[in-house]
Amino acid sequence: MIIRIIGASRGIEIDDPKNFKAFSVRIEGPIGPEIQTELLGRMAVSHDREHAWISENALREWPSLKSEAWWQEGLSNMMAAVTKFGWIDQANRSIRAHIEYAP
Repeated sequence: MIIRIIGASRGIEIDDPKNFKAFSVRIEGPIGPEIQTELLGRMAVSHDREHAWISENALREWPSLKSEAWWQEGLSNMMAAVTKFGWIDQANRSIRAHIEYAP
């Protein structure tokens, strides 16, 4: 799944939600630092230029997916699989995602 942060619309979308092996954040278009921080803050508990710690709750409660059993199970399986790499912050229930930038 790719969490798309879209500068032009100031929106957030999830692409390819069934692909739990491609978990990342993509910041699209020119976005000023204040807007980028505000948009990332809707999904991430913290972030820097390269990584964001995405809230498990924000993913579980994604409006179009929250009632889907495959979504909830997929998130649980993904989290279990990446725990061994240190990509889960148990204290604030977040998942580490690489940030990529697209023009």
